[in-house]
Amino acid sequence: MTNHRMRDELDTALGGLTFSPSMQERVRARCGAEVAPLRAPLRLSRRAAVVLAVCALLTAAALAVGPTLWAIVQGDLGPKSPYATEVLASCEDQGIRIEAVAALADSRVTRLYFTMQDLTGDRLKEDTDWDLMLSLDTGDGFSWGNGGKGEQVLSYDSETKTAAMVFSRGTDELSTDIPTRAKLDMSWLTPGRRSASLTLDGEEVPSLTLESAVTAAGRTVLLPDQNPLPLHRRVGPQVPGQVIQTEAVTEVSISSMGFAADGKYHIRFRQDPDISPAYASEHAGQPLFNVRYYLHDPEEPDHWPSQEMDDVEYTQVEDGWDFCLPSLTPDTLPYLRLIVPSANYSVAGGRVEGKWELTVPVEAVEQRTATPEEPVVLPFVFHGETPFRRRFDTQIESVIVSPLSVVVNCVTPEGQEEPCQLTGEETSLTVALSDGMVLTPAYYSDVWSQRVGWIMWEFDASIEPDAVASVTIEGHTVPFP
Repeated sequence: MTNHRMRDELDTALGGLTFSPSMQERVRARCGAEVAPLRAPLRLSRRAAVVLAVCALLTAAALAVGPTLWAIVQGDLGPKSPYATEVLASCEDQGIRIEAVAALADSRVTRLYFTMQDLTGDRLKEDTDWDLMLSLDTGDGFSWGNGGKGEQVLSYDSETKTAAMVFSRGTDELSTDIPTRAKLDMSWLTPGRRSASLTLDGEEVPSLTLESAVTAAGRTVLLPDQNPLPLHRRVGPQVPGQVIQTEAVTEVSISSMGFAADGKYHIRFRQDPDISPAYASEHAGQPLFNVRYYLHDPEEPDHWPSQEMDDVEYTQVEDGWDFCLPSLTPDTLPYLRLIVPSANYSVAGGRVEGKWELTVPVEAVEQRTATPEEPVVLPFVFHGETPFRRRFDTQIESVIVSPLSVVVNCVTPEGQEEPCQLTGEETSLTVALSDGMVLTPAYYSDVWSQRVGWIMWEFDASIEPDAVASVTIEGHTVPFP
């Protein structure tokens, strides 16, 4: 069985956009059908080299308002450059146009460069969410690939409402075939996406019985404004090991929270009239709120295990929604562990659904391979320690460099019973160039299956493979001939 251990870096585009849970399910169901012949790897072309150089230049000034990708490339190659005017493929729906301009790949990662333009409004901002994704064809149909950084903004032109972007996706599983085609597609986007929540443990939850009423449909709901509480959203960069910074939001809040006349716990939410659910395809009858709550009886763990209850009911009220938690009563309140009310909403009109899809050929870049002069065996380390008595040692089989990435291919040492494995994000790697410069590429992903695996690091800026003198992994240097 294949064991994926990779970073989910899918929330990096446009200043911290996120992918919804529904997108994750849609991705798993996607694959293509048409088979295309493989092409032999090519040396990095002039056009491809320029794309990578532009990527490095623009990434340093991401989100800055200034020259577009097109203008920068034209400035480098001149107005007659075919790349500066060529579009490999394009699609348009709901006033959003996507144009692909280049696709480069090695045996482990593919980068698709493209632009996205809003032709009718200004919906491509830092708080826009979408289900944009990239899938790759290595000859057996399209598949989503092995994780990756996802999309990144290279520049944004506020006058033309155009974002120049790059999408990085890893090759599927343990395949070493270079993709021949890449497909970019999207089915919705949500401008002005916001999220807010509040986490209360059992001792913090208001436990009074509040005034309530019965609707025409016979549903009991709390009356508004009895004990208001704010919801909060995260602000600023999230630094590991530091307290998460939050601020109260005003578009949504808790209006009342407590027991109603029916003996059950209720939370009444208030929302501004001009906001919409972030993910619901139809706004009517769809709450933008959610409530998770957990009960646990240590004396009867089979009755209320320490997990989320799934019996929440909701009713639309005049200024928002009333959520009923049927299993939470005055008798079961001592077993309450957590209540987590939350909201996912849009302040810019809600979800826009459409169909955007384009397929482009992929240009294979040059690669170089080196093997260790002497066997290099590394122990499995997790959080800085060797966690098991069993041995999961890994032997370095080869190292591959390209303008896009550096890959360490691994095998299980001969005679070892357990399969090899390394924690990619804890494995140090540097690349020494022939001019003396030392690069430290960013960890990208790792894949382990049976007794083999690989770890990949991606370069922030393109390199010339011929300029690589050696690669050092955990202090062991592998020279390139």
